[in-house]
Amino acid sequence: MTSVYEMVRDRIISSLKSGTVPWRQTWQSMTPCNLATHRPYRGINRVLLAGHTWWGTYRQIQQAGGQVRRGEKAAGLVVLWKYNDERKEKDPATGEERRVVALRERPIVRYYKVFHLGQCDGIEPEDLAAPAPVATCEEVIRRNAPRVRAGEPAYYPAWDVITMPAPARFESMAAYYASFFHELTHWTGAAHRLDREGITAAVHFGSERYSREELTAEMGAAFLCAMTGTDLPPVAENQAAYIAGWLRYIRDGTAADVVRAASDAQKAADWLTGGPVPASSLGTPAYGPDVLPAGRC
Repeated sequence: MTSVYEMVRDRIISSLKSGTVPWRQTWQSMTPCNLATHRPYRGINRVLLAGHTWWGTYRQIQQAGGQVRRGEKAAGLVVLWKYNDERKEKDPATGEERRVVALRERPIVRYYKVFHLGQCDGIEPEDLAAPAPVATCEEVIRRNAPRVRAGEPAYYPAWDVITMPAPARFESMAAYYASFFHELTHWTGAAHRLDREGITAAVHFGSERYSREELTAEMGAAFLCAMTGTDLPPVAENQAAYIAGWLRYIRDGTAADVVRAASDAQKAADWLTGGPVPASSLGTPAYGPDVLPAGRC
């Protein structure tokens, strides 16, 4: 029987084979929302549902006044984790029933099939409130105030420093922020932040742990671009090599790797965007020359 993780991996492999990188989309496409709750999906579901904004189960679409067109098959897959067990038991003292909630050691993983509005009639996307950015790119950078030095894009864990070229070196400001957010996602992995093994442990170039951290940074940048209303620039002339590299890693890795990477990316994006921007931190990152040890690109 195919596991949920294998289903996720197969869908992403299929997308990459078709030439589409599911985490490199317009910011609206990377902000898929549930039709019933109007809340954005998170983690791996952002990646699985990228390309369309509004999704719902067959029943949710009916309840919203729409109808899935005859012959349409669910285009999306939503993965959910159940961490709690709930049961009813009688209080031995009073005889009254009470609800007991227990935390499971291992969550139950489930999936649901969903449809996007392009498969439905009766609901117009323009009638729905579009998701709005939660912050600007500069607000994300100012809030976290990383130490930044001049250099090629990289994060140096030993010094806890990000190096970045000046914005003028990039084709657009969107490309600059996408690159910055990649390094900023690496930056969250430091021991005194999210303590992610891809940053804190000894990692060899090209290893499974190295590749997963790179995928985390790729997805983290995509999530942050979506959360700030910034379109990710398309992959340049090395598109085929870029896709082939991720296709090989995702195919050869464990089925849960891509889910873990997306989960870590979501945690990083949440950490970086949580709370208001401190007024005292407003300003631009400090650039300056420095000699640095090996870092993460």
